[in-house]
Amino acid sequence: MPTLKDDMPTVLIAGGSGLIGGHLTRHFKDRGYRVYKLTRNPKRHGHIYWDPEAGKIDTKKLDKIDILINLAGENIGAKRWRSKRKEAILNSRVKSTAFLASLIPQMPRLNYYIGASGVNCYGNQKGKIYYEEEAYGSDFLSAVVKEWEGAHQLVTNQVKGAVLRISMVLSRHGGSLHLMKQPIYFGLGAAVASGKQHSPWIHINDLCRLMLFAIDHQLQGTYNASAANNTNLEMTQLLAKWMKRPLILPNVPAFILKLLLGERAILVLTDLQASNEKIKQAGFTFVYSTLDAAFKSFFKKK
Repeated sequence: MPTLKDDMPTVLIAGGSGLIGGHLTRHFKDRGYRVYKLTRNPKRHGHIYWDPEAGKIDTKKLDKIDILINLAGENIGAKRWRSKRKEAILNSRVKSTAFLASLIPQMPRLNYYIGASGVNCYGNQKGKIYYEEEAYGSDFLSAVVKEWEGAHQLVTNQVKGAVLRISMVLSRHGGSLHLMKQPIYFGLGAAVASGKQHSPWIHINDLCRLMLFAIDHQLQGTYNASAANNTNLEMTQLLAKWMKRPLILPNVPAFILKLLLGERAILVLTDLQASNEKIKQAGFTFVYSTLDAAFKSFFKKK
């Protein structure tokens, strides 16, 4: 078990209670880093109270922070996108990031920042591979990311940092994979729509490694955090294979998915391919560069 050292960095994570934050905390602690998390309900050692909507925060530890990781934001897939939900999705990202930007002067030791963003910020041109310099799309999520990244700029105007456009995160527990596994387990699995629509994805461990890589190499700018792009049918078939379950049902029609999910059905129906050449050119190597390798890490016997 690594021990904390006085000369090791201190990390502050906003939005650290979610799937990514939990894994990332373990990666930092394995290095011996000290980790604090911002939360509205501080219950444990290392929790720091904040309420970004009210502009409140416990400032006692801010002068100790070397690295700031901003993962804050409501889950985009958890509920229907009615007007109030859309407002919450936007404000939980933009207002919290702007609030963090206002706190930078109170962090004299801060030397690096990572802001989370979304890879679903591009257009919807079939067959096109999107690079970081491409224009934002015109849908709701693209508009959210545009404003979100504008807020990140308020931070990176003050301290060196990078913005990671995170794709579908694959993890053994929780996240998108958990939602895909449930119907397959009960024999109800099926691809959706044509099944030919692509989704970029990244293994949770590679995402954490990428963040550490960004810190170590002091990366600046915007990067797609994506290991590969696979179709919905490829994901469904391979997942069923690893779960040793049959796929006997026909594809779920797009209109049924829209009835069930409303506007957020675009999360599954959009055909999106994102390039990872920029981060690879920076020197990062993915451990899980194929879907089969990623699934193997979740299902293989230890």
